Amino acid sequence: MNYKFIDDKGTFVTDSAQSLNTYFPLVDAKGSILSAISANLSGDIKTDNEHFLTPPASIEDLRSNYLSRREFFIRLNKRVIRLSDLKAKLTAGFLYHKLSKDISGLNIEVTNFVPHDTGVEVMWVKIRNNSAKPVTIEATSFQPIYARSEKNMRDHRHVSSLLNRIQLHKYGTMVKPTMVFDESGHKINKSIYFVLGFQDDAILPLGQFPTLDYFYGNSDINRPDAVYGLVKPALKYEPAFDGKEACGAFRFRRKTLGRHGEVNYFIIMGISSDKQKIMNIFKRLSSRKKVNLSLEAAKKYWLGLLGATEIDFNGRDYNNWLLWVKLQPTLRRLFGCSFLPHFDYGKGGRGWRDLWQDALALLLTEPAAAKEVMLKSFAGIRADGSNATIITKKGDFISDRNRINRVWMDHGVWPYLTCRLYINKTNDLNMLLKEVAYFKDHQIKRAREIDKGFTQKDNILRDVKGRVYYGSVLEHILLQTLVQFFNVGRHNIIRLENADWNDGLDMAPNNGESVTFSFMYAHNLKDICVFLNKLNKKSRSIRVFKELKILLDRIAGPIDYNDYRLKQRLLNKYLDASANISGQKTDILIDDLINDLEYKAGHLGNWLRKNEWLKEGFFNGYYDEDSKRVEGGRGSNVRMMLAPQVFAIMSGVADEAQIKKIWVSLNKYLRSKDCRGFRLNTDFGKVYTKLGRAFGFSYGDKENGAYFSHMAIMLANAFYKRGYVKEGFEVMDSLYRMASNDKAKIYPVLPEYFNSEGRGLYLYLTGSASWYIYTIIEQVLGVNFSFGDIVLRPMLLAQNFIKGKKIKLGLSLYNKKVNIEYTAISRKAALKIRKVIVNGEKLTSRGASFIISRDKLVKDNNLIKVYLS
Repeated sequence: MNYKFIDDKGTFVTDSAQSLNTYFPLVDAKGSILSAISANLSGDIKTDNEHFLTPPASIEDLRSNYLSRREFFIRLNKRVIRLSDLKAKLTAGFLYHKLSKDISGLNIEVTNFVPHDTGVEVMWVKIRNNSAKPVTIEATSFQPIYARSEKNMRDHRHVSSLLNRIQLHKYGTMVKPTMVFDESGHKINKSIYFVLGFQDDAILPLGQFPTLDYFYGNSDINRPDAVYGLVKPALKYEPAFDGKEACGAFRFRRKTLGRHGEVNYFIIMGISSDKQKIMNIFKRLSSRKKVNLSLEAAKKYWLGLLGATEIDFNGRDYNNWLLWVKLQPTLRRLFGCSFLPHFDYGKGGRGWRDLWQDALALLLTEPAAAKEVMLKSFAGIRADGSNATIITKKGDFISDRNRINRVWMDHGVWPYLTCRLYINKTNDLNMLLKEVAYFKDHQIKRAREIDKGFTQKDNILRDVKGRVYYGSVLEHILLQTLVQFFNVGRHNIIRLENADWNDGLDMAPNNGESVTFSFMYAHNLKDICVFLNKLNKKSRSIRVFKELKILLDRIAGPIDYNDYRLKQRLLNKYLDASANISGQKTDILIDDLINDLEYKAGHLGNWLRKNEWLKEGFFNGYYDEDSKRVEGGRGSNVRMMLAPQVFAIMSGVADEAQIKKIWVSLNKYLRSKDCRGFRLNTDFGKVYTKLGRAFGFSYGDKENGAYFSHMAIMLANAFYKRGYVKEGFEVMDSLYRMASNDKAKIYPVLPEYFNSEGRGLYLYLTGSASWYIYTIIEQVLGVNFSFGDIVLRPMLLAQNFIKGKKIKLGLSLYNKKVNIEYTAISRKAALKIRKVIVNGEKLTSRGASFIISRDKLVKDNNLIKVYLS
């Protein structure tokens, strides 16, 4: 590890933070301010893509761009100490970042945090004299104020600075540009970008340096005249400040510190449209005591949030690392897939998969909130089975962050998988009958055509009579799944379209096919029937919009599924009919619907199992733009990809013999001998323009052969799900070992991927964290749910018991606390349940699992004891 945990609350320290070139997130509970900070005080502060307080910072800016730093200078006699350049010790926790350094007899601490209930970042610089002699110090702070949209970094950077209007307040600088510069439509600006500062208990700064020109003088950012020269701070506003690049830079009063004397400086940074609100925030944080109370409250808030689900493997390092992984889904919900230094491609909002990952995370602690997220998200589905790809902070759907007409073929898989978890946990079968609207925009027939007559502004589907159409959640799920069953290429495999989960496979839009996610559509077709059988006990039929019946051909008139042309023809018939839906509904007998779906699932699963299994001992995953099979032997080389093996196993399509051969192939072709991780693919050895951009990346990076955490944890989940405990453990263990290895050069976190050097990249915002926690709870610890009841089926090995013989899990279920204790009676490799005691009552097993009905968990604090040997 590059760090050391110092308690059981996730707090870690490291002396090598400056050499890691990594970053740390700071945010409030609502995500109203989004910050990133590094060990040299680099990073940025913003509220969204249009409102950056500081210049946007990418990963390279962290170590090379002084304008990305929160700067603080200390003049000590004739020497100047620049805090961002210090090699300091880092202490970090939930959610604060503290640097400490002893230099020239001074102990210096720099703490940055965001109050959990206030949208500002606070920087607290504490200086203590540890020498025997008095010392006199003069401090100067410096924070660039960018005050505009990210796009203005390269689009009218200078012109947009001319809009700046600078206001000098006695405690700091406020910048309120006159306009938002946007050539598609300029607007009056309402936002105030502010940096305020004070010394000790609300002592005013002596003066300010409100522009970069003023701060630099005749020098530059390396040796600004405000610090190294004779430039004196401004005491009042001057018209010449306007139209310049701004900064919040303050000269504080000289302070003589006796032995053990101390001085504190505070910088408060944020964005608001209300000046009075800014002053109210300042009043709440205007003393050392108030700032310290806010810091402690923030720590308490984040630890309380994480405490809703408690996992104790009796290993301090692993437990603490898990705390940070548990936080990641919350960070992803607040940041989206943008706004941290690696995520500089994002423009804000959350992607389609993000919505369902967020709901997955919420399901752990707040099922009701998860339900609300899901219901809103189902409204992003189009009548052609595709969906909007981005949801904004306000909850509005938009077609695409880059305004490109495109479709990801895997998007129809995730809503059902999340919904089934919710229903199994809560027994809320009525969720399937809730009615929500559909999304409508210019894009029709799965982006094959554009509706040039589309003029609506609300993006809600209306029928031919102009009425908003509402359909059940079940109807939305059926639509997404059925459309894809017929949306096949010439190999009778579901079309790749513009990509699947692997965004890098984006250059086979016409003839590409994805075996990988065809597995999961086969799974969903079959699995939906479990819930339909339950519904059938309440009602014999369901209502769907009339056009959907076209896709239920086993009812209306069956076609030959072996003929891909017939499938394409039927899909085109549906797409034509649904381009303008009638709004009329029809009744479908649930028995007939089950027969239709089961037949489709059986045919697709058998087709994949038979036709895509390769003699090399694994499944082919794709066909390219030339309709050629992607994987398998190529002379002396073998092409293999991880994703198709994951979903072949997870979907239940791969049989037992195939699973065993896949494990052999994974170890032979994709597993690293050094780090023991599993790559996304073998080295294809060429730029593969007939499949996707991924193969233009250097091998071992991003989607071309990196160790991708999300796919690896889904592989572990798949093995556990099918009962392959040893294999599942090895995959999960490899992720932790890579994440905690010095080569990763990261803080405690599960990154998006590791490159060939073992370095972790794209931190905190990966969807793999939700899957990791779910795999621990559902598979390793075996806490599954079936229509509200717990199905206990742990898959533990002796290796899971790090120290001693106990593992503990604490959950919030049914508004009650449920604690589960696992005790290993023996230390055999594979452990099975021998006895389960619920609140003192011994249970009997049903096969390999124990079912605990929710009516047995009636206490406020329930205890389940599980004994294994």
